[in-house]
Amino acid sequence: MKPKTPLRLLALVAIAGAVVTTVMAAPKQGGTVYSKRDGTKLLAEKKPMAATVATAGFAEPLKVGEISGSWLKVSARGGAGWVFAGYIVEDKPEREKMEGVGSVDASSTTTAAAARPIAPAAKEYAARHNLKDAEADVDWVEAQAHKITRPIVESYMSTNKKGEYQE
Repeated sequence: MKPKTPLRLLALVAIAGAVVTTVMAAPKQGGTVYSKRDGTKLLAEKKPMAATVATAGFAEPLKVGEISGSWLKVSARGGAGWVFAGYIVEDKPEREKMEGVGSVDASSTTTAAAARPIAPAAKEYAARHNLKDAEADVDWVEAQAHKITRPIVESYMSTNKKGEYQE
């Protein structure tokens, strides 16, 4: 096997390109980033459980003041604080177009509409495709999901160093 085959050179160029792109794409001090969701918390410290000093709205511009690992000290209309890099983007996000017959904005859905049972057409589809336990399966998944509380998620993320708990 030749040490400098075209495939190896191509792989090396691809890796180098990915590294350069990643370095260039990182937020820069003094630059502007945008919050990915409404209610993004700006914290007093670089800790997930720190006190919230301000919040940012969806796609709100945030001025980067300082960068420390995966945390950015940003300033917004409501104040300044630390935000985990996973909650921001460099390009201003746009709300998805929620037009069309089948689209529903979840925030405007009523509790009654969200809680309604599976439609008869869905039950018929399940029966035709030998999915007889589909309704029971959905009920089981929903029951399991309701058992997972915020403290359980926080504990898992902290223990496994996920999201804003990574160092």
